Amino acid sequence: MKEIIFSLPDQIFQALGFVPKTAVPKVKPDLVIGCGMGGSGISSEILGALYPAIPVIANKDYPVPGYAGRKTLAIFVSYSGNTEETLNNYRLLAPRAGYRVILSSGGKLLSKPAELKVKVPGGLPPRGALGYLFTPLPLVLHRCGMVRTNPEPELRALAQFLLMNRASLCREARKISRRLVGKLPVIYSDTRAFSVVANRWRCQFNENSKIICHTSVIPEMNHNEIVGLGRPQKFNKDIRLIFLHDPETNPRNLKREKIMKEIIRNDLKNIIDIHPQGGNRIERMFWTIMLGDFVSYYLAEMTGVDPLPVKRIEYLKKRLKD
Repeated sequence: MKEIIFSLPDQIFQALGFVPKTAVPKVKPDLVIGCGMGGSGISSEILGALYPAIPVIANKDYPVPGYAGRKTLAIFVSYSGNTEETLNNYRLLAPRAGYRVILSSGGKLLSKPAELKVKVPGGLPPRGALGYLFTPLPLVLHRCGMVRTNPEPELRALAQFLLMNRASLCREARKISRRLVGKLPVIYSDTRAFSVVANRWRCQFNENSKIICHTSVIPEMNHNEIVGLGRPQKFNKDIRLIFLHDPETNPRNLKREKIMKEIIRNDLKNIIDIHPQGGNRIERMFWTIMLGDFVSYYLAEMTGVDPLPVKRIEYLKKRLKD
């Protein structure tokens, strides 16, 4: 799994050449619905966080939004090509959408009709194919006229940035993972963009480290969760709070975080502050994503867990087929 995490910048470089030259939509889309689950579905969430001016819906259920129509760009992402929720999304949405895009390594989905198909290399766990599954999406938005500036130079710079930083990310991740052995991570982000990153951390803790994890976002959690934080007290010694600090956050959220720490200082004293590195939003998001991926890997290693198999998911799929 470590080698797979290391490959993220290499995947980004490779995926820049995956989008074929096809006809663009006759009518410019005004809505994006990205359908995908788990490690495949996170790509649409990241896309929406990076382009907040574009309405991007990350659809993660069997039904699809009823307002989809001819000006909808429908993106179906399934690494295996056999995700049943995504196949159901295709059945419901494909006849209504104006432009259909499929990203997959194969399976049933890749055989479906679409205006644009992007085939990615197989053989990885879906959560380990993020570079392949995300990189084509900004290029698709540009192709469809929804993004004016070609994102390729920025994506190329992102891959180079991650290559330069992955060794230091490994070192930092080892330090963080030592503090999480036998503990419950509770992750707080302070922007919409980094709530997506926190979600990625949660999923990686779940699948790689095989532990439960909780996430929430500031300021919303200041209106509810803060009241229960630190109760029941008997669990406090096993909780580790992780704050993902987006430098683009509203200054009021910085004050909220400071006050929060004052309120809980007698109950929850083990706090890990993450300050993302990078020269722009996409670099900071992916720097933090890669850090979280490494943390989940080293935590698995330190607790004697194999990060690759996800036996409960496979068992669930088998039972659903039965």
